[in-house]
Amino acid sequence: MNGFFLFNYLGRPQHKGVKESSAFIVKELNFNASQLEKFKQLEENHHFTMQKNGDDIKVNKDKLFKKITAPTIDRNKVDSLIIEISKADLLKEKELFNKLRGIYEICDENQKKRFSAILKKARRFNGNGPERSRRPERSSRPERP
Repeated sequence: MNGFFLFNYLGRPQHKGVKESSAFIVKELNFNASQLEKFKQLEENHHFTMQKNGDDIKVNKDKLFKKITAPTIDRNKVDSLIIEISKADLLKEKELFNKLRGIYEICDENQKKRFSAILKKARRFNGNGPERSRRPERSSRPERP
């Protein structure tokens, strides 16, 4: 799953903000009052977790980029920062999965079908539009020099 594209498609349709993306999901899935309450709690928890992970990544990237211009560097410290950034990215992917799974679990059977279709469309999104041609198979790609 490509979390970046799912986030941009589901998390910010037309890049208008979190509140509108929530409205998009609620409208598309036609949640009832009970589902809407569960969805709001899911959104709140997701936002908190993603914010914390984003903050952790920023702190460690700031430390890492300061190392670029340092007179000397300790490769172990650089590697450690990169590992910490990677761990936080991993947590963001896991959180995105958990949010999407949570939405799916809120849905009734008809909504699950609609949500699955939304996810399928989102997975094909590449930032330029929802559709794109697929990457050629390795066997049909030209050889590198």
